[in-house]
Amino acid sequence: MSRRDLDEDDQSVVINDAMGPFCGLAAIMFAIVSVVQFKFDATPGSVWSSALAALTGVFLAASFLVLHSGRGDVLRRNPLKVGAVITALVAANPMVYIVGTGVTYPAIGMLLVIVALGALIHNRYWAAACIGFVDVYWILCAIAFGVTGVPPATFVSQMIKANALAIVLNIARRRTVRRFETAQREVHRLATTDELTGLANQRGLYEVVRDLPVKLRKQGLDLTVVYVDLDDLKTVNDRYGHAAGDALIRSVADVLRSAFREHDTIARIGGDEFAVLVTSAGVEDAAMLVERAHQRLVDKGISASIGSASASPAAPDFDTNLLLERADAAMYEAKSIRKNGLA
Repeated sequence: MSRRDLDEDDQSVVINDAMGPFCGLAAIMFAIVSVVQFKFDATPGSVWSSALAALTGVFLAASFLVLHSGRGDVLRRNPLKVGAVITALVAANPMVYIVGTGVTYPAIGMLLVIVALGALIHNRYWAAACIGFVDVYWILCAIAFGVTGVPPATFVSQMIKANALAIVLNIARRRTVRRFETAQREVHRLATTDELTGLANQRGLYEVVRDLPVKLRKQGLDLTVVYVDLDDLKTVNDRYGHAAGDALIRSVADVLRSAFREHDTIARIGGDEFAVLVTSAGVEDAAMLVERAHQRLVDKGISASIGSASASPAAPDFDTNLLLERADAAMYEAKSIRKNGLA
């Protein structure tokens, strides 16, 4: 891979899958914590943490309901922001408790927050920064309020364990996303590639066509669609067998690759039919490429009918579907002329 960070969209899918269950379970947990603290925790200053726990439970319950409603896409489109808000609110609970009560340890909430940060924040740099902030905050609280009841080594070891678990969860999730991304790319490749020639198939062609107009308008380029149809594939199949026909198709694919440029899109869209999307600064440049392809097919002894149509995306009536139809019609006209012995 040329980049270390995975696509945010793929990360979002994994995070979105975990966000709903997390909000639901965490809402129940914080509701229980708030009730228990209000009723049983008599530590001076704990009331603020109890109130925050209740607020956090309400917020998480609302997030859970929104995620499972028709408006859930608003949250799913911004997983990093939503995750940051949720983790900040969750992290504030043990922080407020420590400041309010002066009790630095035990603080199971801080340990859980560190672990949650590693699991929920899918940008590794943000995750590292947030975990580092929580670590520093906790250490400063320990220095300010002291650590009662346990040796400092125990405090440090628990913090190290929480950080280690956060790192493991972050790495495990990233590996899951990497596998998901690899599988997604392979499925896309299989869906858009012709198995025999390695060219794009019809689905792959239309996928490129869909995004071309905007791209070409920005670059100020014209689009030429070229259709190529073999004239004697059926004869080759009948006389020499399908293996020979497949070899002929691969030969045509090789000729088209050599005649057109690397950034032009070449596709096999039927048994004996090919299409090429040529982007150029002018119709003359595209015509030269079409003529080169025709000549190289002739040099290989391959009989084919070629039709093309060009248009500028800047034109108000530009329509890629209409351009494809025009090229297809031009190809059939060329085939008709050849059959009638006029060319």
